Amino acid sequence: MKQSNRRAVISGTVCLMVICFVVTLTVAGTRFIFKDKIAAQEWQNTEQSMNRILKADSYENLSTDDEEKAYAALDRNGEILGYIFITEAYGYGSMISVMSGISAGEVMGIEILDCTNETPGLGQNVAEVSFKNQFSGLTSNPEVTKTEKKTADQVEAVTGATKSSVAVAEAVGIALSRYQEHVDSVVK
Repeated sequence: MKQSNRRAVISGTVCLMVICFVVTLTVAGTRFIFKDKIAAQEWQNTEQSMNRILKADSYENLSTDDEEKAYAALDRNGEILGYIFITEAYGYGSMISVMSGISAGEVMGIEILDCTNETPGLGQNVAEVSFKNQFSGLTSNPEVTKTEKKTADQVEAVTGATKSSVAVAEAVGIALSRYQEHVDSVVK
């Protein structure tokens, strides 16, 4: 290889590295500058989702770590209306994140927060209203069935997406368990 070719490759590589560094620094700097606005927007989106499943005047964070997210739904007098838990379970291709609203031991509703890595047109259909509505009113761990549901604790799987449907049911079951653990710890 000639000296001029080697120099051209090295200068091109250095130039590309400098460009990548500057772009990365710019993106990181922008994120740092707007972190408070980003956090406020994320909280607003979370609050909107919570309001769809368990209406309240405010939500108090009960989480002790980043892994588990739990909130108390409060009325304007500070009385607890219920609890909201964000749980996950593995579906067909990824973790599915579910927000469950529970009051007096009963699921008030759920929101699918993330199922984007599930199969489009199949697994992602767990976010459809008709599937999510099946969880309202449940008081025990849901059982997924491929046929028409026969008992109150059953939910009918999304056609062609049994693993994704089971993952949502598992996430709701985890939320019901966490609710019971929380209620038991408060009563003691």
